[in-house]
Amino acid sequence: MQLFRHREDRLPVTLITALFACDVLVYALVDSTPWLVVWMLLGIGPKGAVCAFNHHHQHLSVFRVPLLNRALELMYGVQTGITSHGWVLHHSLGHHVNYLDQRTDESRWRRDDGTRMNELEYSLVVGATAYARVLQVSRRTGKYLGIFVVMGVLTLSIVAALVAWRPVPGLVVFLAPMIIMLFYTAWATFTHHAGKKTSSHFVASNNILHRGYNIVTGNLGYHTAHHYRPGVHWSQLPALHDSIAHKIPADCYVTPGLPWNLKQEVVGPPPGMPFAPGSSTAPDCEPAVPTAKTFEHRTSLV
Repeated sequence: MQLFRHREDRLPVTLITALFACDVLVYALVDSTPWLVVWMLLGIGPKGAVCAFNHHHQHLSVFRVPLLNRALELMYGVQTGITSHGWVLHHSLGHHVNYLDQRTDESRWRRDDGTRMNELEYSLVVGATAYARVLQVSRRTGKYLGIFVVMGVLTLSIVAALVAWRPVPGLVVFLAPMIIMLFYTAWATFTHHAGKKTSSHFVASNNILHRGYNIVTGNLGYHTAHHYRPGVHWSQLPALHDSIAHKIPADCYVTPGLPWNLKQEVVGPPPGMPFAPGSSTAPDCEPAVPTAKTFEHRTSLV
């Protein structure tokens, strides 16, 4: 029996499981608080990648066997602070349905008065309201509340037992990273949509076509394609992007942020890639990502 729906998931799941095994070993064997903190800080970057693959999994589950999916979600929940079906409710049934309406988007970047949030405000608001909005979506759709609650209680019970058995390692290796990664995830999503028009899928997202970024995040940089067809497996997003690139404005292409660059900039599509005329920036907003001088020069020649 084939366990994986897509063979491309085998390597990421293996590497993420290995990272989790390292967490368990550090938790069990290391008593020095400074070294535990060093390990926690070193893990933020890799666990950012885990957040991306947790996102992918809850769009399209990795395994054909439900029990294996629940086990994977337990591991992902402990690593990222986003428990089983949290992404499904908040993101798939919430954000993806509502992101073109900033009054109702679960990851909305506009304040109630319509003005744009800054990056810090957005990260704190979206992170702090994440689970409340999960419950709101569940009540609105009537879906997944039972499994979300059961798996959430199980995840928190496991973490509580780990903290009770070894308090300092449990707090530093598991509990603190769960909280950090929840807000890290919110922060990482700010430039996906902030400041963009919301008139169509093709203007509402920024795209990052950096090879390293897309290896680490499972092609999350092909964000317009992901919103255009959210059920498409992450491995197929580059091809989907190529088929719709002519509909995407040139200012929807940005560089990745840390650790690749100190700041993000609008750089335009790669040479030879078609793009749509016009701007994707909302008329009442400054772009969330500054425009690179090289892009200003290149677009002036188009």
